[in-house]
Amino acid sequence: MPAEITPEHPNLPRRGALGATFIAIVLSGSLGGLIGYSLIATTCPDTPTRAEQLLQQIRGYHVHLPSCAFKELIAAVAGTIVAAIGAATIAMLVLRAQSEWRSHAPRPRV
Repeated sequence: MPAEITPEHPNLPRRGALGATFIAIVLSGSLGGLIGYSLIATTCPDTPTRAEQLLQQIRGYHVHLPSCAFKELIAAVAGTIVAAIGAATIAMLVLRAQSEWRSHAPRPRV
């Protein structure tokens, strides 16, 4: 018994459009993660301030610098997720608009 071949729906997105959508979502997520990471990396202190350097001259005073690694990780993950969801939403709307445009193509002028 031969297997039935189901015809492809005419409004499905083309493979090139799907590939471009995937690349756009991955690129947007990567850039969002980089922005989130760099935002925290630039605002988190990694060296003592001038006042703390002066206070280090006092015997028994030790400068406490918090680690920023966890904050940077959370910011990078959050930036990646937010940017990827945003790009996916826009990509879905574009693919739907393309499908709608193809199904209702403009009529030729007489």
